[in-house]
Amino acid sequence: MVVCSTGKDLFPFMGMVIVILAQVSNMEVMKAAMSKGINKYVIIVYSDALSTIIFFISSLFIYRSNLPLITFSVLSRFFLLSVFGISGQIFSNVGIQYSSPTLGTAMLNLSPAFTFILAIIFRMEKLSWSSKISQAKSLGTIVSIAGAFVVTFYEGPIILTALSGTASSRNYPLLSQQSNWILGGFFLAAESFFSSAWNILQAIIGTGMQVWLCTWCLSRTGPMYVSMFKPLAIVFSVVMGFLFLGDALCLGSLIGAVIIVIGFYGVMWGKVKEQREVEQCELKKSSEKVPLLG
Repeated sequence: MVVCSTGKDLFPFMGMVIVILAQVSNMEVMKAAMSKGINKYVIIVYSDALSTIIFFISSLFIYRSNLPLITFSVLSRFFLLSVFGISGQIFSNVGIQYSSPTLGTAMLNLSPAFTFILAIIFRMEKLSWSSKISQAKSLGTIVSIAGAFVVTFYEGPIILTALSGTASSRNYPLLSQQSNWILGGFFLAAESFFSSAWNILQAIIGTGMQVWLCTWCLSRTGPMYVSMFKPLAIVFSVVMGFLFLGDALCLGSLIGAVIIVIGFYGVMWGKVKEQREVEQCELKKSSEKVPLLG
């Protein structure tokens, strides 16, 4: 885990912890609301409408003196971003309804793997089997996807049961429960895929607090630092689901989550090594251009 040695490092660290906590809390609230009978699509409409109003008013104040030019090309990209973003929200809510927020947070760690695959397809990444970086990212992708299959298809024995099982106890037979869990896993994997496509599309171009805070942390630390906090969501989800929803923790979920996190860090290790090599190459080029003082 990241060690904060100065106050400058502490604020982004705290910011990312708040982002992850807000993300997990959102999933837990969604699950609780849907279990009470609130329609999952209505939740999306209300949350997106509120976010749109907040961001629209904020942008008018921030960019009132320098409003960007809105062209048809820009509007088309906004439309595609909206399609991918809303599709991800729908798949996320459906997946959580069928399964649990814990499975949802585990599946979030598939995003780097899907992003890597899409980047190769759209030629934003180069795959070289002789490179350790490509090997690490490829192996991490395979491990992450394998972990997703484990957490989806293998439930295993219950290793942690809530004191009050009222919220999570299902009124379905075992076969129906397992079928719902598997279906939820596929929906959550689809949500992770659409989120990755949304990120890829932004190289062309949640909710308000998460987006703003995450953007601030990105500007202070960079994408690698921000991505390292993704597995923390699993811990938050297990604790909050246990305390507030009465969720039980099964062995399969734990094993699958660990495998996904290992694959996640494999992909991130490759990205960090790649970024360092690029920085060293740029530093070498800049030093060669400096004239010698005689």
